[in-house]
Amino acid sequence: MRLMPVVKRTDRMNFIAKLNMSGVTRFLLYVLIFFQPFNHFNSFREISFYGLLVFLVIRLIKDGTKVIHLNDRTVIAIFLLAGWSLLVSVSGPFPWESLNAVRKNLFKEVIIFLVIIMEFKSFRDIKPLFWVVVASFTAVTIASIIENIAKDWELFSTLTPAVSWRATSTYFFANYADNGTFYLPFIAAWLVSVKEMSWKKWIGAGTLMVGCVLIYIYNARTHLLTVFFVVFIIMLLAKKYKLVAVFVITAVLSISIVATSKYEGSSRYKTLLSTDTYTTDKGLTNRLGLWLVVVEIIKERPLIGYGYGWKKLASIIQEKDSDEFWGEYPPSARNYYVDDAQLMYGRVNPHNLPLQIIFEIGLIGFSIFLWLWGTVFWKIFKCARTGNDPQARKFIISSIGVIIAFVMVNITNSLWQECYGNMIFLFMAIVFVIHRETKADFL
Repeated sequence: MRLMPVVKRTDRMNFIAKLNMSGVTRFLLYVLIFFQPFNHFNSFREISFYGLLVFLVIRLIKDGTKVIHLNDRTVIAIFLLAGWSLLVSVSGPFPWESLNAVRKNLFKEVIIFLVIIMEFKSFRDIKPLFWVVVASFTAVTIASIIENIAKDWELFSTLTPAVSWRATSTYFFANYADNGTFYLPFIAAWLVSVKEMSWKKWIGAGTLMVGCVLIYIYNARTHLLTVFFVVFIIMLLAKKYKLVAVFVITAVLSISIVATSKYEGSSRYKTLLSTDTYTTDKGLTNRLGLWLVVVEIIKERPLIGYGYGWKKLASIIQEKDSDEFWGEYPPSARNYYVDDAQLMYGRVNPHNLPLQIIFEIGLIGFSIFLWLWGTVFWKIFKCARTGNDPQARKFIISSIGVIIAFVMVNITNSLWQECYGNMIFLFMAIVFVIHRETKADFL
């Protein structure tokens, strides 16, 4: 009889200890995710990340590898991608630089993925993380508005389309368009699928609308086109036909205003209505010349690449810099690499995701990357067909728009590291959690 209270107290103490560990883990994750779209506050990100790493190691020591589901295809693909990236980095011509890039990017992406699939067990459980993502980009959007208002408006009126307002942005507004192509589609998918308090939905809707305006001000054609198209697709996938009608009317009016505007900053967007924009080097902002140079560099190490990280591209091209080399490519290529960037380290980028991945980790690495996304697509397909939770199922279906945005923006950009990379791995982890819950419902 006397043993009963002791057992209950022990059980309660174990539960509290577990609850506190889980609470601290989630807090650190929320801090890390909240500060992702900010260009500064790196100390908050670093402290929260390494705190997460410590708690992940403790959890692995305590519970073993079973908590990270080593038999799952997505987990296998992620570990294979990480392992291959390490191998080609060590064996490549820039080992220390490549390993440092792995530490700063891929390592963090993998840890974020593992912590999420370890900590969250259901769609309902993970909903607070959705709100952290929405709230973080709302905060950046508000800060960007304040930053832009504080600028010299006369300066803005004299900027040419080639320069754009983003050239004067150094704090919150810098990289806003890049990050927005993930956050705004994610917010749209969240708005049409997840039940939340009305004030949160109003904040999310306001961020979505203002975010589109800010991307327009940012003067980023691909990003604005991507966001508009993907939001439209998400509304269709969610069967929000009234919103689709409103969106179409708004889009037609916006296109009409831009097409007839005499404002010089609108001229860049007018080119979206021209076929030359999609078929010529000039229309693609001289991308064809850049890509041809990267393809030539890739030919020397097509299977294994040069090691993880893109900043070494300038160093490789610098070794080939000569009139004879540049004579084989359009003048725009030399203008970008030599005249504008002066072949400085970290200043030139492949501006195409497949080319960048192949440059870094070769065709083998790119195949692993495609396989990873194949496993994610399979999970989305299974959840869309068999999911019982209507919110989770609608989010999974709507989240296809997030993937479409990732593909579209990376035709002329290469975003799979830093903030965008971390958020993409967060997205894959969310899909994993929803799929695992869906599987459990049928066991």
